Amino acid sequence: MTTPNEQFQQYIDLQRDAFEPIRAFTTVAAQTFERLARQNYAVLGDYVEFSVEQAKLPVQVADINDYFGKQIAHTRAFGEKLAKRAQEYAEIARTAQDATVSAADKRAPKKAA
Repeated sequence: MTTPNEQFQQYIDLQRDAFEPIRAFTTVAAQTFERLARQNYAVLGDYVEFSVEQAKLPVQVADINDYFGKQIAHTRAFGEKLAKRAQEYAEIARTAQDATVSAADKRAPKKAA
């Protein structure tokens, strides 16, 4: 027979063990949220830089051909930058998936041999 103190300790242990997977997933979620927020901030900065470049372009050139050439070059560079950012988003998703799987594997019930 167990004493009330032992039963209370078993209850505390049960709650701790039940809450542990939630802690692990919450940690992954918080880290992923931070990375995504910082990535979104960086992408927004890229859009601001591109917009400012495009706004300044008409007063920086005198020739219409030069204007269109520079506009195309800026747009191409911006597209390449966005493609790189898309790869970074994919890496964030991959990292989050790996961390989630790892957290789930650690907390998976062990099967009896």
